[in-house]
Amino acid sequence: MTLRRRIFLYYSATLSLSLVIVGFWSWFELNEHRDIFVREGVEAALQHDLLSEAIEVVLYGGLPAILLGIVGGSILIARALRPIEVLTDALEKTDVSTLSDPVPVSGKGGELDRMAVVFNRMKERLSLSFTQTREFTLNASHELKTPLTIMHATLEQTITRPEATEAERESAVAMLEEVQRLSSIVGQLSFLARADAGLMPLHREPVALHELMRDLAEEIAILASGTDISVTMPCCEPAVVSADRMRLRQLLLNLGDNAVKYNEAGGTVELALRRIDGGAEFTLANTGKALPADLRARVFDRFFRGDPAHNSAIEGSGLGLSIARSIVVAHEGRIAYEVLPDGRTQVRVSLPS
Repeated sequence: MTLRRRIFLYYSATLSLSLVIVGFWSWFELNEHRDIFVREGVEAALQHDLLSEAIEVVLYGGLPAILLGIVGGSILIARALRPIEVLTDALEKTDVSTLSDPVPVSGKGGELDRMAVVFNRMKERLSLSFTQTREFTLNASHELKTPLTIMHATLEQTITRPEATEAERESAVAMLEEVQRLSSIVGQLSFLARADAGLMPLHREPVALHELMRDLAEEIAILASGTDISVTMPCCEPAVVSADRMRLRQLLLNLGDNAVKYNEAGGTVELALRRIDGGAEFTLANTGKALPADLRARVFDRFFRGDPAHNSAIEGSGLGLSIARSIVVAHEGRIAYEVLPDGRTQVRVSLPS
């Protein structure tokens, strides 16, 4: 049965029942008036106020009919529209991780079933597309590692070769830096592809997050040496989480590196760690130019670097925050980018215990 026909039937049933109530009460009033006419005659019947009887019909018949129509109609319409709510909930929960979960089909053969079937087919195509993209990234990064390793070794030999001229060595050093940068990007893409495919193993163990935060503060101070950036940690509550220590360290280093690179001379980096119900939450805030409001939602996208032309003097591939998000998601946590009222940017990470 189609949704239109179902709503029409529900509406017709409600309207018919309302009319039955009004008709019944009208019959009751007319029957009473007829009895008076039969028992007491025409004069007695004419003494009854017809307006008051009409008002009684409206009050005792019409109002219940209206209330029945409103309440009953609301219930029936809500029941008819329930499949739409189910479909909407399923669509809202759809992301990369749920593409393989089909949207439920009621089997009634209506428009919503057709929509669910169409959406399931679209999810299948999207799932296939994401799978092919992940496989391509994994295969490409794997195939690129060997030639990059060979190029790296060849350039190192050129640099250390006794007969090489100074110009050759300088050229080899420049190319070696680019090869190392390309190798780093390939490694990051391989990491993200494995994370997307659920192939990032986590060796969970109790990790003292406050110790990692103190180590991070020291490492940020080293990274910021020479830039007059001050590092503070006003709050570092003891917190232990079940996590992969190496991945957490990678997460913190990525965030710390970004906080230094996108800072300003004489700026600050502020770290904080607090225990929360069911886990821990740490924040990393830094001065520097904040992203415009229309770009903040893309901060965790791959290769996103704020400057559309990617011509910034700041080195980077735009993959650091994407990797950070993958690590947080793998630990069933949450990560958010915020701009504080004083203009500083802040990354907030919540991890379960």
